[in-house]
Amino acid sequence: MGVGFLVMSDLLAKETKVFLDHHQEWLQDHVGEFVTIRDEEVAGFFDSYGDAFTAGLQRFGSSRNFLIRQIWQAEPVYFVF
Repeated sequence: MGVGFLVMSDLLAKETKVFLDHHQEWLQDHVGEFVTIRDEEVAGFFDSYGDAFTAGLQRFGSSRNFLIRQIWQAEPVYFVF
């Protein structure tokens, strides 16, 4: 674990916390949708990643980091061989 790893792990820490804090609540009405978050602000829920990304750029700008996560009961696991 280098310094770069530690910096990257903190990069979207606030946004990840917001996602995890509200995940169960959002499962009620937003399963499969994408949520866009910057700091503690939720830009909205979207049917596609592209729509979520566009909304993030419009709301937060291209010079600020924001998180896009899809809302699922369980996170999918992908294996790459």
